[in-house]
Amino acid sequence: MQRDELTFATFNIWFSDHHATARYHAIADLLEAHSPDVIALQEVTPPALEVFLARPWIRQHYHRAAATGHAFGRNGLLLLSRLPMSHAVYTHLPRSVGRGLLQASLTVNGRALTICSLHLESGKSASEIRAHQLATVFRTVDTAENAVLCGDFNLRNAEVSRLPETWVDAWPALHPNDEGFTEDTSVNLMLNDSKGKPRKVRFDRILVKGDQWVPADIRLLGTEPISQTTPRVFPSDHFGLLCRVVPAGRAVIADA
Repeated sequence: MQRDELTFATFNIWFSDHHATARYHAIADLLEAHSPDVIALQEVTPPALEVFLARPWIRQHYHRAAATGHAFGRNGLLLLSRLPMSHAVYTHLPRSVGRGLLQASLTVNGRALTICSLHLESGKSASEIRAHQLATVFRTVDTAENAVLCGDFNLRNAEVSRLPETWVDAWPALHPNDEGFTEDTSVNLMLNDSKGKPRKVRFDRILVKGDQWVPADIRLLGTEPISQTTPRVFPSDHFGLLCRVVPAGRAVIADA
C-alpha cells in the first residue's frame, strides 16, 4: 500500500471504573474525529474492548490485534490499523503482572513497518524493573529496520537516557521547548482528584526508528473534560498523543 504519510495515536485509557463507559466513548469520539492510521491503546479491560469494538467506524475500517482478558487483568493492549496487519505477537515483559508489548507488521510503500503498543511498569521504585523491560522491548524489535513504538513508558527523567539513540522520540524532536506532559494535574482535574498532589510528567511517547519515516508533527489528545456538565471528568488520567510521520527526506520543521 502506498502512503505519503501515516498518523499514529496512542492512549492509556485508564482502567478505573470512574465514569468508565462515558470516558471510553469520549476517547472513541476523539479518535474517530482524527481517524489515525494506527491506534495503540493501553489499560484495555474487557469492558473497554467491548466499547471500542462496538463502534461501527472501527469494525468497518480497522484491522485489530488485542491482548486482553483475564490473563492480562487491567493492563490489556490493543492495536488498530487501517492497513492490513500480519505477524501480531504479544511479549510479556519481565518482573511484572500484565505488562507487555504487542507488535504487528504492516507493509507500506513496499517495505515492512513494525508497529507496537507497550506498557511498562509504573512507580518510582520500579526503575530497575523498567530497565529490564526496556531491554526486552528493544531486543524484541531490534531486527525491525523500520518501527514505531507507542505507549506508556512510565519513564522518569533520569531514565530517559536508556532510550537508544537509534530511536527518535517524536515530542522533543518536534517541540524541544515544550515539556509535553501527558499527566498534568494543573489541567486534568480528574487526575488531580485521583492523585491528591501536583504531578507533571511525560510518560507517554511515540518513538520512530529507521530510514523510511520521520516524525512531522505531534500533539496531545484528551486535554479537555468529556462534557461541560462533568468538568472534573476527562477522557483518561493520561493525555493521548497524535503523531504524523512522513517519508524520510521530506523537510520537517521543529519548533524554534
